Amino acid sequence: MTSSLFPWNVHGAARAGRPPLSPADWPEKEKPLLEAYQQLARAKGVPQILSLAWPFPGLNPLAALAQELSLLPLQHLPSYCYFAHTVQGERVQVLGWGSLRRADLAGEKRFQVARDFVQALQPHVHTAPAPSSPQERLLCFCRFGFAPHSGGGAALVLPRWQLWQVQGKLTVARLNLEIGPDSDLAALAGQIAAFFAHMQRLAQAPLPAWRPQPPLEVALAEEALLARIEKALQVIRAGSLEKVVLAEAVDLALPSPPAIPSLLAYLEAYHPDCSVFAFASESKGDLPPQVFLGASPERLLSVWQGRVQIDALAGSAARGSTEPQDCRLAEELLRSPKNRREHQWVVRSIQEALGWLGMDPWISPQPRLRRLAHIQHLQTVIEAELPDHVHLFDLLAQLHPTAAVGGYPQQAALQWLAQLEPFDRASYAAPLGWVDLQGNGELVVGIRSALIEGKRARLYAGAGIVADSKPEQEVAEIRLKLHALVQALALRPPDPLGP
Repeated sequence: MTSSLFPWNVHGAARAGRPPLSPADWPEKEKPLLEAYQQLARAKGVPQILSLAWPFPGLNPLAALAQELSLLPLQHLPSYCYFAHTVQGERVQVLGWGSLRRADLAGEKRFQVARDFVQALQPHVHTAPAPSSPQERLLCFCRFGFAPHSGGGAALVLPRWQLWQVQGKLTVARLNLEIGPDSDLAALAGQIAAFFAHMQRLAQAPLPAWRPQPPLEVALAEEALLARIEKALQVIRAGSLEKVVLAEAVDLALPSPPAIPSLLAYLEAYHPDCSVFAFASESKGDLPPQVFLGASPERLLSVWQGRVQIDALAGSAARGSTEPQDCRLAEELLRSPKNRREHQWVVRSIQEALGWLGMDPWISPQPRLRRLAHIQHLQTVIEAELPDHVHLFDLLAQLHPTAAVGGYPQQAALQWLAQLEPFDRASYAAPLGWVDLQGNGELVVGIRSALIEGKRARLYAGAGIVADSKPEQEVAEIRLKLHALVQALALRPPDPLGP
């Protein structure tokens, strides 16, 4: 919440008509603030979280990430989360660094655990609205697994600090501090001063760069994949399923560990219409951290002040090499009975999930094209009002997995996948994103993605199978979807400048 104590703290000066304090003024001014929250912690018997924010022109979240990773040894890297996507019509980059509070999201009650985590935090978090950035707010970053017991480190995290940048302009840095009944307030004051001094230094960091390289070779286990598609078609034609989404995982040996910030910068540059993301685990000994990253074209769920938006994305075709060919392929996709049928099962699965919660969605009558760099999809936008008694994570529990990544009917498709898909999807095709403490959030589907660990990478892609699918075409679609990450993983850092 925005605390009533803030009218007399660092932001109160602006409301009183005086110039706002700069971070340099804070060492002399924050002592009463810290003392007040320590008293509150003692009165409630629960540690309080103070969240302080300040704008830093020139501070780029991706440049800050590159600098932070270069400063710390491999054995001491904390977890981090990065997102670059469109929020309320504006391009936003957000970075969450470290973990102040964390909930593991495994098991059948994972969505309830996530809801309870956010709701338990809310009364004990005290935030200051950031000057010059009304949209910026404290965020918790979430990464689910595809299935309740998927591996990969599914978690909901309140970071130690975060950066928020809109439209490549002003960046807001936010520090989260825990104040307990016995906290050392002098040490906390030192953390505040050190953090904002560090942000000023990071504002000078250069953006990550890269050198393009030929794409890596990808060896699909084509015979095994074709066999699974044939089995899926048998089940569908027998009437047990209408649709199932088969995924493939491809393991690559990399010549060297990729520079994650450069890889993300490349994905942003070449896939500007996608949500670029990275979730990194904390280092464990000498082992490299696991990083799950990608460029997803599919928004699963956006909630803002009770308004819900969902994308139904299914049905795919390649882009053309010439404008006439591109138009022809687009028209064929829009008219394709197979792709329209595959798409309609996704729309129906979402409509049914919303209906279980008493929601009456508005659904666009016809799908439109979602055109990306190398592929195009059928897309239907679905909107609804979120009932007051329904939390974002309650809705997510009903939605995931939609027929875009699981199948239809949902439970029958999931049972079939659990038996015949020969690998753990981890966070592939799972919900990823961020939420605030007021129940707003942005979540995407973790597709067009890879799990990276040092010099090893596992790439994921999938295809929706319906009764009239042609196995060879589905394999070609999976190859096409792997393209973005295959090219990105071939990047090299730029040559060092000569003397």
